Amino acid sequence: MTKWKTIASSTTTPKENKTRAPASVAASPCSAATITVETFALQPVPRTRTTVGVGEKIKLTYSLGNATWTVSNGILSSPNGQTVTFEAPDRAASVIVKATGGGCTCTVTFTVIEPASVKMERAPGTGIFHANGIPSVGIKAEIFLEPDTVSFEFIEISEDDCPGVVTGYFVGTTLDGIRHAAHGAGTWVRVGPLVAGKGSKIIGRDTASSGHCNFGTPYSNGTFDWAIPWKFRVRSGADKVFATVHQRFTINAAGDMTVSKAGATGAAQLNDPNSTY
Repeated sequence: MTKWKTIASSTTTPKENKTRAPASVAASPCSAATITVETFALQPVPRTRTTVGVGEKIKLTYSLGNATWTVSNGILSSPNGQTVTFEAPDRAASVIVKATGGGCTCTVTFTVIEPASVKMERAPGTGIFHANGIPSVGIKAEIFLEPDTVSFEFIEISEDDCPGVVTGYFVGTTLDGIRHAAHGAGTWVRVGPLVAGKGSKIIGRDTASSGHCNFGTPYSNGTFDWAIPWKFRVRSGADKVFATVHQRFTINAAGDMTVSKAGATGAAQLNDPNSTY
């Protein structure tokens, strides 16, 4: 029997590879639709932030040209245009701004926060008020609104009225129950730009002074306290209390006094020489 050996032919045609390249998909024109955010306030950075303070103003630009704008809260400078100004509302909120143009729509969400606290520090270059031989103390302070993660330079602040609460040496004196209304309460003051690490700086300084507390001897331990409500408002709108700031004075049996307010402090001993702010 004949045995045949099979040999592969050198002319065999290899099998055609019919694998196809993936089809390319054109990008949607709406993938280029964006809203650019730029805060009016130079601080804090970045100016593209979407967490803002009440009343903050932000420039918004639509990437595809002219758009129709809507907002869930707050104020827009115009309902139409490529660039508009958004003014945040006067209360904490989550706000959605929508732009529609060129057949596309996109949104940006802002978190709006209110001032939470007040911080003070002795004004640089100032001294301590004191009258020699009379229990007395006073300081001038710079004021900052916290937090420092947003700008509050588009609002105003004011102290409200409250009674003086006393103990010890001050009981039965003219400081016992004295109202803050006649000592600066009710005056609205503008807020300036933010100082990094401190907060939005109030335009102006605060004076915290005991006046002359010579209510007779012997001196003894005592305290005076104003628990002052602090309010804010946007564009002369409705006000809201956001913090209570204590302005405190103490006296000891030697007639020495201290003052403190929102972190700013000062002290004067009875026989210290006359001095001023």
